[in-house]
Amino acid sequence: MMLPIFCGNNYGYLYEAETSHILLHDNEFKSHAYLQGDDAKIFQSEIERIDRLPDPENKTGLLIENLISFYL
Repeated sequence: MMLPIFCGNNYGYLYEAETSHILLHDNEFKSHAYLQGDDAKIFQSEIERIDRLPDPENKTGLLIENLISFYL
C-alpha cells in the first residue's frame, strides 16, 4: 500500500513501506516516476539531507518539490 508522504503545490510522493519503493508525481498525475533499489535509496538520502537543514527558511516544501522535479 502506497502511503502519501509529501504533497506540495506542484509535486508529491508516496512511499511503499513493504518494498521501500517511491512513487513521485505531479499534482495532476500527468507525469510520474517509480523509484526502486538504489534510486529510491538516493532519493531518501536527499530527503533526509533536506530535513537536516537549519530552520525555518530552508525547510520549505520548495526544496523537496525541486528534488522531485529533477526525477520527473
